[in-house]
Amino acid sequence: MNDSFLRIGCVPYLNARPLVEGITYPIRKLVPAKLGDAFQAGEFDAALLSSIDVITVPNPCAVDGVSISSKGDVYSVVLAYQGDLKGIKKLVLDPASHTSNALLRIVLEEFHGINLEYVQYQEVKCLDFSYDHPTLLIGDRAIEARKRTSALDVHFLDLGGEWYRITSLPFVFALWSLRDDFTKKSELSDLLRTSKVSGMAKRQEIAAREPDPSFALHYLTESIRYDLGEEEKRGLALFHEFLIKLKIVSNIKSELSYF
Repeated sequence: MNDSFLRIGCVPYLNARPLVEGITYPIRKLVPAKLGDAFQAGEFDAALLSSIDVITVPNPCAVDGVSISSKGDVYSVVLAYQGDLKGIKKLVLDPASHTSNALLRIVLEEFHGINLEYVQYQEVKCLDFSYDHPTLLIGDRAIEARKRTSALDVHFLDLGGEWYRITSLPFVFALWSLRDDFTKKSELSDLLRTSKVSGMAKRQEIAAREPDPSFALHYLTESIRYDLGEEEKRGLALFHEFLIKLKIVSNIKSELSYF
């Protein structure tokens, strides 16, 4: 593209790095919920948004062929809890991600038949398993918690794994959303797809820059998927159906357009 300046937003997590590795434009990084708010405020031309924030905006537009998704355990989106899962009465949500909060409700209420009270913390706190309630963890925070927690009485329910176990479909956590009135959507989509191809080829280099390169490479190549094909789109559509069923969102009439 010939544009001298593009406004691109991304999440600050390891799983997104292959998607932005080859982008030369400045990238502003925010946690998913804040990124979604900034995108809706018109601050970006393209942003790697939490999937619920893409499908619930008016006239949603997304880049075809690119996502952050999983087909099985994702490792970095988990419910940390102690005791019996069915015994959970109250749960602390993570304010950083609307999608993961919604997925957790689907997994617990639809898949496990568990209805409970949800507590929304106003800001993410450091992980402390002296919490009175189980906690949703996402991104690098979830990874670090799992790697450093050895207590046998702490369990991690992998939400990507639970989704795939029940639905046999991938779960799409994030995808590139395009500003509706941006006039060069196709060109920008091509740039972001090219960056994805470049970044996937450099996953070993990206992992080598991490404190634990072996884990990072396994995570980027085995846990995280970057495609957005027909199977991922079916998973996204099913996620939308559950959102409506549980009244997490209203029935959105605008269809998602891909570029």
